[in-house]
Amino acid sequence: MLAIPYLDRHGKPLTIRFRCLQEHNHRDFFHGKYNTIKDDIPRMYGIDSIHQADDEIHITEGELDRAILRKLGLYAVAAPGANMWAGRHRRMLAGFSKVWVWGDPDEAGAEFSAKICRQLRTAKAVRMRDGDVTETYLQGGADSVFSLYRKDFETAA
Repeated sequence: MLAIPYLDRHGKPLTIRFRCLQEHNHRDFFHGKYNTIKDDIPRMYGIDSIHQADDEIHITEGELDRAILRKLGLYAVAAPGANMWAGRHRRMLAGFSKVWVWGDPDEAGAEFSAKICRQLRTAKAVRMRDGDVTETYLQGGADSVFSLYRKDFETAA
C-alpha cells in the first residue's frame, strides 16, 4: 500500500489515504483500490498549492496525477476521485483567474470536468486523449502533458 498524506497549508497532517499498488481484484482481498479512514470527509489534496500559486491553478482527478503536475512545475490540487468534488471545494479556487481541470478520459472524468466548469466560471477542461495525466506522462514525458495544456491554453484566451 502507498500512503498518501493529506497536509494542511503548513504541512501538518490532516488525514491519510492508501492506494493498493497490486494489480489484482481488490475486492477479492477485502479492500478497494483506494482506502480512506472510516467516516473521513472528502478533502482537496495538495492545498499548499492554493497558497503558492499566482492567478492560475490546476485540479486533477486523483492524487497521483497532481503529483505529476507538481513535478512539472504546475501548481495543482486534486480531488480524491471523479465523484469526490464537492460544491464547498469551489470556494478554495474562486480567486483564481484560470482553473485548469484535468479529468480522466472516461465518462466519470468528463462529468468531473463538466461539474467543475459549471461551478467555476474561470475553469477550463484540458482534453485528455490517451490516458490520465500520469499515463500521459509515462508514455510521452513532460512534453506530452504540456502539449495538451498549451493547446488548450491557446484556445482559452
